[in-house]
Amino acid sequence: MRRLLAGVVSATCMCAGGALACSDLPQSAPWTLDHMKFTGDIGLPFLSPGNDSRINLQMLMMDAKPWPEKPPGEAKELQNAEILFDRAEFDAAFGAPASEPSNSGFADGEGSRCRSLDSGAQAFKQAAQAAADLSEAERAALIAAREGMSSACGDKAQATPPDFLAALPQPSATAREFAAYLTGAQVFYDGAFDAALAAFASLREAKNPWLKETARYMLGRAALNKAQVGAFSAYDQTGQPVVSDTNALTDAEKAFSAYLTDYPSGRYVASARGLTRRIFWLAGDKPRLAAEYGRALPEAGPASASLAEEIDWKFLRPDGALSHNPDLLAVADLIRLRGDTNNRPHFAAADLDAQAADFAGRGALFGFLKAARAYYADGDAKAALQTLGPPEDGRSYLSFSREVLRGQALMASGDFAAAADHWRQLLPRAEKPWRKEAVELGLAMSFERAGTLNQVFLPETRIASPRLRAQVLTYAAGPILLREAVANPLSTPEERRLARFVLLYKEATRGQYANFLRDYAPEAIAKDEAEAPKMSWARAAAFAWLGSRDGYACPAFRQTVAALARDPEDSHSLLCLGEMTRTQSLDDVEGGAPGKDELGGGKPIFPGEIFSRGDIYKKLIARAKTPAADRAYALFRAVQCYAPSGKNDCGGQEVGKAQRKAWYDELKGRYGATPWAQSLRFYW
Repeated sequence: MRRLLAGVVSATCMCAGGALACSDLPQSAPWTLDHMKFTGDIGLPFLSPGNDSRINLQMLMMDAKPWPEKPPGEAKELQNAEILFDRAEFDAAFGAPASEPSNSGFADGEGSRCRSLDSGAQAFKQAAQAAADLSEAERAALIAAREGMSSACGDKAQATPPDFLAALPQPSATAREFAAYLTGAQVFYDGAFDAALAAFASLREAKNPWLKETARYMLGRAALNKAQVGAFSAYDQTGQPVVSDTNALTDAEKAFSAYLTDYPSGRYVASARGLTRRIFWLAGDKPRLAAEYGRALPEAGPASASLAEEIDWKFLRPDGALSHNPDLLAVADLIRLRGDTNNRPHFAAADLDAQAADFAGRGALFGFLKAARAYYADGDAKAALQTLGPPEDGRSYLSFSREVLRGQALMASGDFAAAADHWRQLLPRAEKPWRKEAVELGLAMSFERAGTLNQVFLPETRIASPRLRAQVLTYAAGPILLREAVANPLSTPEERRLARFVLLYKEATRGQYANFLRDYAPEAIAKDEAEAPKMSWARAAAFAWLGSRDGYACPAFRQTVAALARDPEDSHSLLCLGEMTRTQSLDDVEGGAPGKDELGGGKPIFPGEIFSRGDIYKKLIARAKTPAADRAYALFRAVQCYAPSGKNDCGGQEVGKAQRKAWYDELKGRYGATPWAQSLRFYW
């Protein structure tokens, strides 16, 4: 049901990156707080080993220098039923422009030299308009020349740049300076970097303040672009580039250093710092690159997504080598804590203790890492609780991460009552985006593990998240709770439709035939579908199937269930049950059930076994008393379960090709006169 549930709950509620962040991205993540495995762009709103490293970085940046977050819109937050959020939504909440991927340009220090062509034209226009000593004719000619430069970017360099003031008889000194800048810009965008350096150098003592500052900045850009020529085997990939013109790289560093010294609050400070980091990366100077990242992290603000992207691409390593910055080390340590319950990470306490000096003054972060290491690497919930110490307010991302880890450890230690109490106390303080749902996930799991699942729906303890309630109804609820959800006036129309569908489906397929006949109400089903029309997957109307006359004849489904209520072993009725699920596309309703460590993965409450058509066919084939016609059809359908891909589409345990061939041979040999044998030409 997991693959289908996304559509259910969406209706209910209405990578690029480095090797450490984005490898084989999963399509969904488990509904649990214990994300030990890397979950790609799917994240949790607290520091977690499974998070993309960029998410963890941004949380630490937010703690260092908070800025206003944008609460996610309802449709955006709830577009996927199987995750709390994805990284694009997270970036948007943290201030990254929704229309621009967070890796486009990193922290304003990346990409083609032409990426600034349009913004540069606008800045030039504003500077020319502000220059009082330009005549109107000079201003118009210069602006027109700069705007006409757009088509030159990337083209073959012109042998001689045009005279931008040729139409003016006696241009002023300021106009000549602006024209010299245009010459530099023209040859820069054309890739003639030596000529660009000469043009910008001529403006070191320009009278116009904008020209002087911008030329100083462009000296660094031109030298850097010159150094990059031939450095990449493919355009700007993350493999370590090889710079042959180290003198140009040194010149670029000196130019940016001088610019930052002379213009500490200048127009291009962010870009100059980003390009300085690029210089260190090109030079392979990891220590200075780490130092620059350490300086930039606390000041990132809304640019955090871009800076996190850059760090992940160009620097971050799981062993934290070459860095003594506590934030970078913390993210690297969380990567080292990735694993799973069957293969815990190898991260010894001594390895973490060796970093103690680097966390001087950051005791809270180091304490969290020690507790997280005990929990994830050692599986020692009690040690994690002892290390965490007394509860905190949970306001910052670090503090909230500590309190979530406390709740995880309480659940892992089996103290579900204490865990539920902890989650309830934390809930009022879970104000930032997605935090409330994360706390409610812990609370719902505590209820489930404690055997008090009904508290998810009781007015005084009701879980607010419709996605979590849907998860409980779909996978964990028993018949009593499902009936209560159908009747509960607090249930949304979508929730009521889901609960009724799950109830009827499980009753029909798990042997609760008399209960199905009692709970089946066509008028109520029609009302559900009218009030929650977007939930096309939860089609309780499928149980109104009229049966089939062509092929294998079946009566209306209600008659089939009535026959099974009288004789649960009736072969014809069992095959018709399979026909209903097959023709109504309900084979995968209970596919992908949650793991035991997920919400909905606790001890089953609903009686009976998970249904599969494949098991019906195997049961009837193996049973000697099965009538010949039913046995033939069971053989036919058992073979067809693997058509045409060779993979089992009917559920249940997959069988090997030899067994499929044996079914095929038996059908052809013993029941060759049946239409099923005559129509079947292959096995898969």
